[in-house]
Amino acid sequence: MKETRNLRELIRRRREMIKAVSDFIAERCMRTVTDRQSILQALEELKGPPDITVFYVCDEWVSLDLERVKKFIAEASEATISEIVERVNKRVSQMEREAELAKQLEERLNQGAPPGVDSEVIELSHPAKDFWGVKARVGANTYLFDFEGTFEELVQELLHVREEQERDIVTCPFCGAWYIRAFAIRYLRGCPCGARVVCETSRDETGYSPELEALWVEGCSAFGLPPPPNRRRLHIDDYFENVKYVGRGTTNWRMWFVKKPWKLKVHGQG
Repeated sequence: MKETRNLRELIRRRREMIKAVSDFIAERCMRTVTDRQSILQALEELKGPPDITVFYVCDEWVSLDLERVKKFIAEASEATISEIVERVNKRVSQMEREAELAKQLEERLNQGAPPGVDSEVIELSHPAKDFWGVKARVGANTYLFDFEGTFEELVQELLHVREEQERDIVTCPFCGAWYIRAFAIRYLRGCPCGARVVCETSRDETGYSPELEALWVEGCSAFGLPPPPNRRRLHIDDYFENVKYVGRGTTNWRMWFVKKPWKLKVHGQG
């Protein structure tokens, strides 16, 4: 019984190692192969720094790099090589289909898109019928999700996301000029009236951003004051008259319009 279990474990480990090695070859070399020599040649032609990829094999994480994969191929039996060739070619064909579908999806999303709300399909996987793994930037946001449905339904889902951003308009509080928020976030640095556009690009675990800290420092420096110690709990537009918060809309990032000269609000003094 124990010997049978050990044999089953060895067979399972061999099968999963073959899959991991095949995926490594297909995803790095991105070409079909025919035999041991063509695999080794494809691996030899890989450029760039050493790349280590982690695969889950028999309930543990296994690190594969170029040298370990080459050694595995060099020592593998002919039966194992035949299986790897089949797996690599199948995976490469799938990747080519996914790349073509990603191109079609990106083209559909960009048809008629206004400036700032263009799309980029970063990654598209199609592991099963009517099931998709998607990573795409639409306008100012990047989305990562799984989707169940046809390709056309996926297109319509992302077009709906694009349309929501097209309707998300931000208005300059100083002159009334309006912009699609996604465009303002990505490209607008200033309004013709002289107002500056400040938008977050990151936040720490408390929700505070370097852009907001820079505004506090700039504003307080204009009056020779240190930033308030409790500024993380304050709304900067309640402290300065010339800073106007315009929300985050359909995006993940807060935005402010700032127009010099700096002005303290009366209740913010002291």
